[in-house]
Amino acid sequence: MNFVGMDKLSLLDYEDKVSAVLFCKPCNFRCPYCHNGLTVLNSDDEISWEHVLDYLNTRKGILDAVVFTGGEVTLMPDLKEKIKQVKSLGFLIKVDTNGTNPEVIKDLLKDNLLDYVAMDIKNSKNKYPVTTDTKINFFDKVYETYQILLNSGIDFELRTTLVDEFFTSEDIEAIGESFKDTPKMYLQKFVEREGCLKKGLHCVSEDQANKFKSILEKYMSKVELRGY
Repeated sequence: MNFVGMDKLSLLDYEDKVSAVLFCKPCNFRCPYCHNGLTVLNSDDEISWEHVLDYLNTRKGILDAVVFTGGEVTLMPDLKEKIKQVKSLGFLIKVDTNGTNPEVIKDLLKDNLLDYVAMDIKNSKNKYPVTTDTKINFFDKVYETYQILLNSGIDFELRTTLVDEFFTSEDIEAIGESFKDTPKMYLQKFVEREGCLKKGLHCVSEDQANKFKSILEKYMSKVELRGY
């Protein structure tokens, strides 16, 4: 399976690293606020894997890392083989995931193929279906992936995109209780873009975001706002 997009140079997607970012198409969520909706989920464009490898070969010593994102990368049947090839070139590997395929993450960790993982926490357990626009509540799978990461020794972060229509203080409290051992938690500002699956959603104000941050700080050692 090929990727549908590539950022050739990013200073934002892997903290303190210069990276290339690869976007895959498949996703099992349809989050209304997803800004990759048009460019990833509905894209018919593909970048050949040979093209990606050719580019990365010219960037040895320039790029530090390659970020695999989506969509949901753990749905790619050949993800492991692709990561192995990139890892063999000497790059660090970061994966962005929604956490719904714990067995894939566990397998990649077992073979020491991951250097950093960012996992999205979409909402509290009860609000997962409405926030992801799915009929199945994937929270238990996400929590299983969280436990795998927590016990792996790998560097990872959790992140939640704050959309005013989906979050209350009670939701944030529930997230804190569920993921209280998290080493790093980022609360991200929602920005409406052309590719969003639903129009007219709103960001949480900075004042409210700071209140949410204070709630999580009762449970987590490091909570930061991102994009505010």
